[in-house]
Amino acid sequence: MIEKDLKPKANQNKTSIFLWILLAVISIVAAYFIYNGFQKDIQLEEMATEKEAQRIELQVQLDSLVAEHEQIKVAYGELSETMSVKDSLIMADAKEIKHLLNYKWDYRKVQKKLDKLRIVAQSYVTQMDSLYTVNNQLIEENVNIKRRYNSEQRKNIVLEKEKEQLADKIVEASVLEAYNVVANPIYVKRSGTEVATNKARRVNKIQVCFTLSKNVVLMSGVKDVYVRIARPDTKILSPGIAEDFVFNYQGEQIQYSIYKQTNYDNEAIDLCLEWVKKFDEIDMLKGNYEVIVFADGQEIGTASFVLD
Repeated sequence: MIEKDLKPKANQNKTSIFLWILLAVISIVAAYFIYNGFQKDIQLEEMATEKEAQRIELQVQLDSLVAEHEQIKVAYGELSETMSVKDSLIMADAKEIKHLLNYKWDYRKVQKKLDKLRIVAQSYVTQMDSLYTVNNQLIEENVNIKRRYNSEQRKNIVLEKEKEQLADKIVEASVLEAYNVVANPIYVKRSGTEVATNKARRVNKIQVCFTLSKNVVLMSGVKDVYVRIARPDTKILSPGIAEDFVFNYQGEQIQYSIYKQTNYDNEAIDLCLEWVKKFDEIDMLKGNYEVIVFADGQEIGTASFVLD
């Protein structure tokens, strides 16, 4: 009888041990998944925090750059009005960067645009310093003229002449600019008719139009004008084999999309250049295209357009 009673109890003990082990295994597995999920949540939160920190960092850089530019304009007063074209380009680029930061943005792309904007803004300051120096020199010349001439009539004549020279030198200190830069994607039908389009699959020509600024101090004659058109993936559209279509810029050989020689007589001149897609080229990409105009070894104007 005692042996019969012991057997059920032994079975019960084995069952209890098995259940405890099973419960322990389940608890460990559950704890692992809970911990793993918790870690993933932490990683996602850290990534979001880091991205927001990057956006704030870029926004601070942009705000600082714009604020400094406004201070420069105020400091130079009316003299800054002679640089209104470059000022418009700077503010347009700043507005574009701000738009990118407020919507879909990429850290490297925005940082690259900020670096480019910083270079343009520094160029603005350098030119303003040059104009300021010329202005001070002419003011000093006026003082010397007043000392040399006693006749009030002769002083008035000289001062008026020096005033005209000041205006001329301010214009002369400016560099060649391309303004009103517009890039037009075009679809050329088989009949030869051209129509504007923003559809990537239809574009087979891009027309870039702009105005070269008047500048009386630059040497007149033939000017080499280059246009670079960058696709959304940063690849430069080329008129043929890329290696054959390059020019020297700041000591480097870089690609261009369009090249044209034009006779420049120091007056404003309107130009339109065209890039034509080859039949064997792949379709155009959707997205934002960047256009940069170069002349005299300098970047003189920019534009952009979007294909969808």
